[in-house]
Amino acid sequence: MKFTAPGKAVLWGEYAVLAGAPAAIMAVNARAQVSIETHSNQTWRFSSAGFESPRISVQGDILPTAPTAGFTTAILQHWGLMQLSDLCNGMNLHTDSSDFFSTGHKLGLGSSAAVCNATYTGLCYLLDKEPSLAEAQQIHRSWQNGKGSGLDVASSWFGGVISYQNGVAQPFNWPRDLYWQLVWTGKSAQTADHITSFDTWRQTDGSGLLDDLSTLSSQLCEHPIDDGLLKQYQKALFALDQSAKLNIFTTEHLSLVKLAAFCGLAYKPCGAGGGDIGIALSQDKDALEKFRSKVSNQNFLLLDLEMAEHGITVKD
Repeated sequence: MKFTAPGKAVLWGEYAVLAGAPAAIMAVNARAQVSIETHSNQTWRFSSAGFESPRISVQGDILPTAPTAGFTTAILQHWGLMQLSDLCNGMNLHTDSSDFFSTGHKLGLGSSAAVCNATYTGLCYLLDKEPSLAEAQQIHRSWQNGKGSGLDVASSWFGGVISYQNGVAQPFNWPRDLYWQLVWTGKSAQTADHITSFDTWRQTDGSGLLDDLSTLSSQLCEHPIDDGLLKQYQKALFALDQSAKLNIFTTEHLSLVKLAAFCGLAYKPCGAGGGDIGIALSQDKDALEKFRSKVSNQNFLLLDLEMAEHGITVKD
């Protein structure tokens, strides 16, 4: 059996979602694939592509600690299972997250959430358990040492575009005439590190910057094609970044902001900080094409991605 789950891009609401504001997230057609083959020879083999980790072969009386089997172990521990033989008699599990990497570098499209969802669904299938988004989020949050809102897991779970607020996901009606382009800056980032920095800043901040960002995120969820709101949100995110020192607007992202402004459209980072991806948004196809042309002449990668209409899928 093959279980797949898509990646994601945060359209707006990063950090604001941690304060209870709604965020909008688009699932994209970079997909993690987990292939599971069961057998009866009492051997469990784990391998991976994309995320490079040595393949391992172990016996069923343990839970492996190698990164290749990381989510399998995390899921079984969550279920209270203490050995692989509680799952089946033997298994080959291969994880392919190649879509989430470029020349060995992580793009920042939510690979861990996608791999978690695909692995979790596969193991539920083996044990005839009903998969639950809430449980998948609990497992992924534990894997991230308690950090994160769970929006990445929800986006990968459902596909399409969702709004996400206080743990609840709702379908989002994406305007047909709002066009977009994702760009990778050339630098990978670690989300959990930036969330820790944000939590520390938030405990002592009295600036109201997070409230401003939250208000604009709520307004964008109501009026997504308001170009003025998008630009206001970008400025509010920049102000919060400067105050909290999260490095959301890296040198590369600032260069892309300038290129987008020159082309007459809005651009913002999508990650928690330190690099990863950003998105340009416009109702003007010509302006977006002009932006693509200028970006292609710089040291950035235009990501050839589309919205993933479906979340988790299962194939024979």
